[in-house]
Amino acid sequence: MKTSIQIAALFAFGVGFTCSTQAQVCDPGTAPQNLAATYTTGVGVQLEWDVVPGSVGVQLRIDLPSGSVLNRRIVGFERDQFTVPDGLLSPGNYTVRVQAACSTVPPYSVTPISDPASFAKGTPGCPATVTDIDGNVYTTVSIGSQCWMQENLATETYNNGDPIPGNLDAATWTSTTSGAQAVHSGVAANKAIYGLLYNWYAANDARGLCPTGWHVPTDGEWTTLTTGLGGTAIAGGSMKQTGTTSSGTGLWFAPNTGATNSSGFTGLPAGTRDFTGTSYSSLSLNCNWWTSTKIGGSSPYYRQVYYNNTTVGRFLLLETYGLSVRCLKD
Repeated sequence: MKTSIQIAALFAFGVGFTCSTQAQVCDPGTAPQNLAATYTTGVGVQLEWDVVPGSVGVQLRIDLPSGSVLNRRIVGFERDQFTVPDGLLSPGNYTVRVQAACSTVPPYSVTPISDPASFAKGTPGCPATVTDIDGNVYTTVSIGSQCWMQENLATETYNNGDPIPGNLDAATWTSTTSGAQAVHSGVAANKAIYGLLYNWYAANDARGLCPTGWHVPTDGEWTTLTTGLGGTAIAGGSMKQTGTTSSGTGLWFAPNTGATNSSGFTGLPAGTRDFTGTSYSSLSLNCNWWTSTKIGGSSPYYRQVYYNNTTVGRFLLLETYGLSVRCLKD
């Protein structure tokens, strides 16, 4: 795995720059615009932005997958692009920003920082993103030997093109024995944040809920995940997104005990739809994911993480509850 030191060495030697010299007055009030990050497997990431005329250097800020931040100042002439070779990038998600300087001496007269641009590098066997049949794009994360979606599923269509019934009233929701989906509390904005809630019939439908090459994980595959993260007593901490609603830093209710998201799984508290269909609950309190496993005539298994501890619960639940789904690569 490449380190920030190795990427820093790239900056130190000035690889990947283009330059120009223009006798124009630099405007310190103009931030670099239209920053774009284009990642190509085997090549690397090409960063491009609209140059600030007359600037004498830039500072790049790169948020690394490790959670650390790399800042590098490069001075001497205008710049509007930079390339980081693939060999210096470890797998994961990156966010980049750029800031120009109008002076090479303190206080440098720097411009505002640009809007961010993001890119992702996958691991062998785990692509950086996957797209469902509706065109929703999900980032992925490699955890141990497994490749997981990093977001909850949001498709309204089975993988063969058939629609998954939605907007069901309570009576229909609780009586159906075929697949159904719902957005928490009927609030459309919740879909973009938390994905959709599916009954187990949808999760187990032969038409396929997950994109081609992906599937709803079995009970055993969930156990592989939690075992690799230290066991069910502590795995929840490394699976939960950090931050709390009260502090304005996240979506979980306080205290969001032990949340580090060190696995990159990025679990969000998406809540449930009740088996009767009459109510929604637990938004910001817990997240619940279906497994595809049902033992004999019993109810299917699911997994749950909580706002106030680090446990990953493993329970049985009626098929007519609405829970989140995370897809696992075949």
